Amino acid sequence: MLKLKKATLTVAVAFTVGGGLVSLPPKDVSARTTYVWIAPHHGKKYHYSRGCRGLSNAGAKRHVSLRWAKHHGYRLCGWEH
Repeated sequence: MLKLKKATLTVAVAFTVGGGLVSLPPKDVSARTTYVWIAPHHGKKYHYSRGCRGLSNAGAKRHVSLRWAKHHGYRLCGWEH
């Protein structure tokens, strides 16, 4: 019950002092983006590390977002832990 009273008081003070809605800082989209490595000419696997054993025979390596890799049909490498 004490936590509820504190939460209600905090909200009331925020709206009174802030003059209405309190603006939140903008979200940093790049902080949530995960990047992975792929070998575009060697299958459809993605790797979290450039030095992964699954990329050892790949000539060209490309750094892409995890979202992009999944959207294009790439799956997690079997060598990852």
